Amino acid sequence: MVARISLMLPLVALLPLELSASEQEKDSCVNCHSDPDLLVKNKKLYDYFQEWSESVHKQEDVSCSDCHGGNPGVDDKDAAHGGELTGADASSPVNFRNIPSTCGECHDEIYEAFRKSRHFEQLLAKEQEEQGPTCVTCHGSINVAALDVITVRQACARCHNDETENHPEIPLKAEGLLNGFRSIHRYYRYIGVKGDPEKSRDFFGIVDPRIHGLAVNWHSFDLESIAEQTDWVLLVMKVKRDAVRSEVRARSAASEKPSGQPQSSE
Repeated sequence: MVARISLMLPLVALLPLELSASEQEKDSCVNCHSDPDLLVKNKKLYDYFQEWSESVHKQEDVSCSDCHGGNPGVDDKDAAHGGELTGADASSPVNFRNIPSTCGECHDEIYEAFRKSRHFEQLLAKEQEEQGPTCVTCHGSINVAALDVITVRQACARCHNDETENHPEIPLKAEGLLNGFRSIHRYYRYIGVKGDPEKSRDFFGIVDPRIHGLAVNWHSFDLESIAEQTDWVLLVMKVKRDAVRSEVRARSAASEKPSGQPQSSE
């Protein structure tokens, strides 16, 4: 019993501890905007907080001030909002032209890919016109989400449609390419679950950088380049999936042979 307890103690030490309020980092943005009375007093702020509280940004400890500015370390409202600029201000980090660089503070590779895109050129093209999409156009601003095969067509069609005559074929192309990307992840899961762990680890070490590069390249919006990368990764993943499936079937067939029956030498 003593030995068992001694083995458990290091594990207990790894469990998260409940910190007191004074030990936690102070964030007056959260303390104020989480007030349930805002549901009545300021529904817009209430909804913003609810979105953030359910978001990956909260999970990653990205708070209001990281994007909007201000001082979350003080309780006074005016002092906390000091230095914060509205989105209409050209210097604001959440001004539509600055959103990519603001998001790029964390998503640096994606930002660099986006800077090479035609979309980025259009975003900066005319001083008085809000042309070109930003990160929030496709992903939302607080509780962000990746596009899927349904929403990608809808997102692209906001600008690329028959009415605007702005490459109306793009939504369907994007849907097809993203469907291929989804197939890559489907193969990935099969190989990871069914394949030999050591062989799979070596294989993933080769393809993981390619898959990551493909995800980044999506933000260049170079559909021809994305298609080439997708075709290559899909082919490699399918060949590996087929090999793993053959191994699974061989193991299953071997396990079903009656006991004592000689195994094939092949």
